[in-house]
Amino acid sequence: MPLNKEILYRRELEVLKNIDLFWPLRPTVNILIVTDGSGAFDSISDFGLGKVITELQNDPWWWVRFVVTTAHRRSNSQAATAMHQNFRFDAPPDGINLNNFDQIWLFGVEGLWGVPLLQPEEITALTNFMNSGRGVFATGDHEDLGASLCADLPRINKMRQWRTGGAAGTPPPVGGVGRHDTSREGSTPGYQFNDQSDNVPQPIIPKPYYDPWGHFGFYRRWRPHPILCGRNGILDVLPDHMHEGQIVVPSAADIAANPSEWPSGVGPEIIADATVIAHTNTDGHGYVSGKQFGVLGAYNGHPYGVGRIVVDATWHHWFNINLIGFDTSSSNYDKIRNYFWNVALWLSPPELQTAMFSAAVYGLTWLQPFNELSKTFDLIYLGFSGVDAIGRRASQCVATEWIIIHLPPLLQEEFRYKPIPPNPPDPAPFRGLEFVREFALGGVLSELLNAVGPENRPEKPPSLREIGKLTQIGIQKGLTNLIKSEYQEIENSQRLLNIVQKSLRDQ
Repeated sequence: MPLNKEILYRRELEVLKNIDLFWPLRPTVNILIVTDGSGAFDSISDFGLGKVITELQNDPWWWVRFVVTTAHRRSNSQAATAMHQNFRFDAPPDGINLNNFDQIWLFGVEGLWGVPLLQPEEITALTNFMNSGRGVFATGDHEDLGASLCADLPRINKMRQWRTGGAAGTPPPVGGVGRHDTSREGSTPGYQFNDQSDNVPQPIIPKPYYDPWGHFGFYRRWRPHPILCGRNGILDVLPDHMHEGQIVVPSAADIAANPSEWPSGVGPEIIADATVIAHTNTDGHGYVSGKQFGVLGAYNGHPYGVGRIVVDATWHHWFNINLIGFDTSSSNYDKIRNYFWNVALWLSPPELQTAMFSAAVYGLTWLQPFNELSKTFDLIYLGFSGVDAIGRRASQCVATEWIIIHLPPLLQEEFRYKPIPPNPPDPAPFRGLEFVREFALGGVLSELLNAVGPENRPEKPPSLREIGKLTQIGIQKGLTNLIKSEYQEIENSQRLLNIVQKSLRDQ
């Protein structure tokens, strides 16, 4: 992020921290991170998650607070860095209740070695957690690393290759020509072990999602999945590593045959691919053939009453050993930590998504330019300014996602992230989701400025529920104005056509 943009955000954050009518409204997202084996939570260990946890707790956005609880499955030296040791999901220690968490992140470092570590009662506890609408992140590494925690969980077991003969197929090997070696050359010529710890990331290829209502001729608007939509553009890099796992999706037949696992017959997606460049690694791994593979996957269960899931090909995208070489002020590092933040944001359950949107739009009324704007400004201008203001720290995809979940069901389905055929008919040149989003957000901001804005500040902060009611009124106001605007455009287009026709007749 450009320095001046970061400075602006930090100034805005300090302003909001000192506003008692806003700051207590910030919702809290509680995340439980669990690892095993050599996994750790400090900022020194190679397989530590300390750098990631610091990024989450450093107020990446003003509209949410991430609180992280750490737990380890063992009682070894690495486990000493966790808040809780010898952790079990069916019998957590005193003071820990899975119902108090909004997300669980699983960093499975151990393999199976013939003995599954999750017991049936634990699998049931995690399944109930996912089916209650809360989010889970899961990752491992090459071969069966990660299967210890993840290989037997429903849905997750079919989104990534966890073990030999597993539900999703056999994972890639640790060595040989078939490994998934994403190493990129650093400052030292050639490919070697330490390249994973330098400041040169691997490029990834985000899957494009097109707006079916916003294209013209050969030009078509598209966006990545929200997890890869960054505050400064597309998140298209990750740390590299010499042997990653693989993300997959179940077959259409499997999805159709298991409606309890995949409600409404909708399965997960591969949201990004990685590329292996054919090369010889000089640290003993030898030659690897070139290929592409699924590196990130996601499942959106919210429309179907269950939780969201994110799977990653390797925890080496997250561990200290792969982050220590980055200049933290570089654009590449900013993209990588933005990915961490996005996972935490996207996995939050529906009620927290609504609460975060309410906090965000209410917070805008305290910031420029909204604390100086009249509530009578055109809705499209208010909406455009709102998207821009949120975009000072997050991506436009954040505002888009929040607006989508507040739209009437028919519009939600129309604008939900999904791929479309390569050459659909052109229904509405230059119109699209962004146009609907701007009007809807403009309506919300108009209602907030009118009810609780600078000219009408309440003596005590409104509740998130009260803001939610104003939001729904504002959405309807915005869509009503959208209809009026579009009909006016139709009239203008008809007038132009009439003039063209008259001109032809008069020749």
